[in-house]
Amino acid sequence: MSDNPLMAPAPTHRNVRTLLWQGLWTAYEPLISGLRRIPLPTDVEISGGAFGITADLIDGSHLWIASTGDLPIEPAELTGFHVRRVHADNPTVDELVYDSTPDGPQAEHRNNVVPVLTAITTFVTERRLAPPVINLFSIRTAAVTETHRAQVMRGPDLFPSREEAVKEYGQLTHRMEHEAGWRLIYQTGGADWPVSVWNDLKGSIITVFVADEGQAMT
Repeated sequence: MSDNPLMAPAPTHRNVRTLLWQGLWTAYEPLISGLRRIPLPTDVEISGGAFGITADLIDGSHLWIASTGDLPIEPAELTGFHVRRVHADNPTVDELVYDSTPDGPQAEHRNNVVPVLTAITTFVTERRLAPPVINLFSIRTAAVTETHRAQVMRGPDLFPSREEAVKEYGQLTHRMEHEAGWRLIYQTGGADWPVSVWNDLKGSIITVFVADEGQAMT
């Protein structure tokens, strides 16, 4: 999992240490980051003098993103984006996804990154070619200790459903009340999004709640 739960991880192969690869990755970062947020594993391809961007799809095919020819090292020289779906082992897989080069059907968009990302998102969503994602939930606590120090913590586990997180919340608060001596002073949210406030004899106050941690690739 990447630092952003819903962003495909960055590649780790040996090319990432070369100045050419790093330069291309940086030059086309807006497009690459958008692809990784779909989330598609994305890479800069440097092979035999050919420069392009690849985005892997779950059926073994991939998107090849170039321009009139290869992607230029300088984005200012770009004449538009040309995107095809291809397969290294199956030459019958060959689909035009988007083409904003001068003679392409989306030529009016030229080098605009937004339309190409919109087209790719629609393409992979309709064909279910992007990695599936799930919602993640956690138990979070926000506390003020007896020494007036603030502490905000997330539990060690992430749950793939809110129901599982609510169940863990119930077990945690039961232990707090019956084993650790915490006293419930306020609660709200019902069984859907429970929030409760507790204190102890030392003067510490703690809020416990179920949190939506966003989405992540499965």
